Amino acid sequence: MKRIKNQLSRRDMLKTGAFVSSAAGASLMVGANPELEIASAHAADAPNEDERSTAIAQCPYCGVGCGTIIQVEKGKIVSMRPDKDHPTNYGLQCIKGLTAAEPMYVDRMEGDSYVRKDVWAEWNKPGHGDMDFISKTKGSFDEEHFDRVPYEKASDMVAHKVAHFAKKYSGNSIALYGSGQLTMEGQYLENLFLKGILGSNTIEANARMCMTSAVTGYFATLGSDTPPLAYDDIELADMIMHFGHNARESHPIIFWRAADHKRKKDIPTVVVDPRRTGTVMGYEDINPKNNVHVPILNGDISFLNAIAHVLLKDHKDVVDWEFMKKHTSGWEEYTQGVLKDYSPEQVQDRMGGKNHDVSPALIRKVASMFADATRKRLARSKGKQSGKGYGG
Repeated sequence: MKRIKNQLSRRDMLKTGAFVSSAAGASLMVGANPELEIASAHAADAPNEDERSTAIAQCPYCGVGCGTIIQVEKGKIVSMRPDKDHPTNYGLQCIKGLTAAEPMYVDRMEGDSYVRKDVWAEWNKPGHGDMDFISKTKGSFDEEHFDRVPYEKASDMVAHKVAHFAKKYSGNSIALYGSGQLTMEGQYLENLFLKGILGSNTIEANARMCMTSAVTGYFATLGSDTPPLAYDDIELADMIMHFGHNARESHPIIFWRAADHKRKKDIPTVVVDPRRTGTVMGYEDINPKNNVHVPILNGDISFLNAIAHVLLKDHKDVVDWEFMKKHTSGWEEYTQGVLKDYSPEQVQDRMGGKNHDVSPALIRKVASMFADATRKRLARSKGKQSGKGYGG
């Protein structure tokens, strides 16, 4: 039997795979929504494909889950706009959601790739030079350090480098860091390539490094894989704290809702982040007097324990001792340890270094903000509702 030779180039193969993955991602994005299925059924009954059809979907980017209305014409998405009736985004949408369909129609492989200049120069030496060469500009992403290289040539260099390192140092020397946003097909191909072809077990993904560690913590402390909160709690909060979270860039809808609540109710806000982020500046634009930026570089556990120390020692009225006794374990050991070893003065040297000073006074200020917010919640909860009401 004559073997049929595959005429697909590497570019064609990857373009086909990218299209299939995009199509699968689009179906995952909209296929599980019953309202969308109804809209799709109506679209199927349309007299001709030139008519514009509308589908209701969820934005596929971050985990906020904004409602999106998609319009399709001639089999192509021509419009994505926010759903004003959706309880998450109320007609708001960030630039990521508004342009979510664009990657499906952009051939990223038609353009040039960026390769570091010294790496490309080394590669073009006789015999490809030193295959173990490491760029002298590693870590810098200034455009001046890069050459624009045709995709085929750049991918050929990468393929040769992967083969070189796998042969010289074993397949396990090749690592891959994946994404939780990949389709199942994409994740399968990643594992097939790393484990099946290269024999490498050095594969990791954001899904495990980020979400799984959080889920483990949730189970250990709350008994559930998700925190018991809802977006509606934003507008009920007496204080909002972002811990290593630049919401203004990563989850704009959450930031906009929180910022709007701060503007209307003048609630205090705290941002714990070594960087002076857009979230910090956004809250300061509303009211710099009741926004606190805590620029810790290290020692997040010590920082939280120091807040607990101040609450336990100076704000005993906001500690729900009955709840701790009934619903937590190890609380006695925890409170004893925190009071003994985690005063703001004891942990100050763990917060960071230059430009990351977190003074004991700043820690006490944040703890006082916590206490005041809790007192407001307790006062609001008196009457028919117990002290375990919402807020805080």
